[in-house]
Amino acid sequence: MLNLLFSLLLLLAPTHDFHTSWMNMTYNEDSKLFETTWRTDTEHLEGVLSAFSKQDVRLENTSIESHKYLVYKYISSNTSLLFNGKEQDLAIDVIEVTFAEVIVHFKPFKYRKKLKTVSMENSLLQAQFPNQKNMVQINYKGNMYSMLLGGAKLYEEVVIE
Repeated sequence: MLNLLFSLLLLLAPTHDFHTSWMNMTYNEDSKLFETTWRTDTEHLEGVLSAFSKQDVRLENTSIESHKYLVYKYISSNTSLLFNGKEQDLAIDVIEVTFAEVIVHFKPFKYRKKLKTVSMENSLLQAQFPNQKNMVQINYKGNMYSMLLGGAKLYEEVVIE
């Protein structure tokens, strides 16, 4: 019954042509750390988390700590990040919530080897929003690389020059 209610709410929600999220990975050469954030729409994330957990999820700064593990489980279930073919864990550090946007700050992770490839599988928000586009930007040693995932394209690999 709860799933039916969520489905109806999603169908009755205002529609627009596109949905986007943006993941930014920036390499700090001094500390050898990748600093990563993910930005998405609060209402859309609430909807997918509600469907994922089969419970009503409302994200607010005052309650976000209680949803942190759920957000981590959802992201882990819908992404895979590899550097030079090796899996990287996107462990959550802090989550900021406003009425319109959620910003997930991941714990910085060390990467000392020369980066040759970055591969990502990303189906975040896709199940509920078929028009979802997930942008991924990698800033590495003064160069920027990007991926645009969505629709049938859920995986991409970029070669670092």
